[in-house]
Amino acid sequence: MDRTSRTAWCALGLLSLALAGGSPRDASAAELRRSKNLVLPAAETIHDDLYAAGTSVDIEGTVDGDLIVGGQTVTIGGTVTGDVIAAGRDVTISGTVGGSVRAAGNAVTVEGAVAHDVLAGCGTMVIGSHATVGRDVLVGAGNSSFGGRIVRDVRVGSGSASFSGPVGGVVYARAKDLRLADGAVLERDLFYTSRNELTRSSGAIVRGRVERHQPATEFGHRRRFGGPVIGWLRGLIGLAILGALFSLLFTNAGPRAQEALGKAPWASLGLGLLLAFGFPCAAAFLFILGVIFGGWWIALGGIPLYFFALALGYVVAATYVGRWLLGRSGRGGAAFGWALLAGLAALGLVTAIPFLGHLLGFVATLFGLGALAMAWYQARRPSPAT
Repeated sequence: MDRTSRTAWCALGLLSLALAGGSPRDASAAELRRSKNLVLPAAETIHDDLYAAGTSVDIEGTVDGDLIVGGQTVTIGGTVTGDVIAAGRDVTISGTVGGSVRAAGNAVTVEGAVAHDVLAGCGTMVIGSHATVGRDVLVGAGNSSFGGRIVRDVRVGSGSASFSGPVGGVVYARAKDLRLADGAVLERDLFYTSRNELTRSSGAIVRGRVERHQPATEFGHRRRFGGPVIGWLRGLIGLAILGALFSLLFTNAGPRAQEALGKAPWASLGLGLLLAFGFPCAAAFLFILGVIFGGWWIALGGIPLYFFALALGYVVAATYVGRWLLGRSGRGGAAFGWALLAGLAALGLVTAIPFLGHLLGFVATLFGLGALAMAWYQARRPSPAT
């Protein structure tokens, strides 16, 4: 994978960290530390979530909570009882993590024990021979190597990927070059998508099926240079224009939807799910009645409105995410336009994650669609008489 692709993976991971696994347990009760060369000594224990930043960050002590860390060089050699969210040029985890790891950088290396999942977007991903991952691994990288013990599934999109350790679950790989080296033991199936055949050493063991899929052929290789980036920019511009028009034409609808999403997120998700799947069923039923009794064109006319509502739902969710991100960076009072652009950029990169990206984008759309419906209902509800 070329340098442009690796950089895209790094940018993807950096902007998806906050969305991939939720927020820390209580940001208002966290300890903040910032220094050019930040060191948490091995003898020190922090009984709280820790936000750490610096050019060089070295965590050798114990964090009894979540660790959110950023820097050029990040080293975690101590113990973190919760989750780790890390971003940097070089991220190395050689200690113990009681939760999940979400990391982005040029190079991400895991040599310690991770109790739950590992999610990474980077140029080079290494899970060393002494590492253990208690659940799943999801990786987008230029090059990746899996030498440690992984208890459950592995999903990897990479230029080259190699396995030299045990994997207890199913392996899903999309790579230009895939290699099973000596010591690789895949307890279940291997499904891979590649133009090249799997390279398998005599000492590698696969106890399930091995199934290869051919990648789809691209038109004239037009995407080889800049295609995905141009498509992403077009989508960003189109949705930004839609959000601006919606804000100008319906001044109060946007703030009402944001308020509804903030106050009742799960109700918004449930209502959005009901509308997303209920409307097509209702339209199909109406079309059948229209064919029999007349007026079938009404159902067809509702289809563009349906997709328009889905797009608006995505815009509402993106604006909410943008306000949340800007608020975390100390710019909570930023204008609507900046919140919309920040949210669209973040969600746009998150949806590029292999396998999970489209699902995350659809869920965001459901949140926004439900919030729009709640805002519309509240606007039409008559005010109580004094």
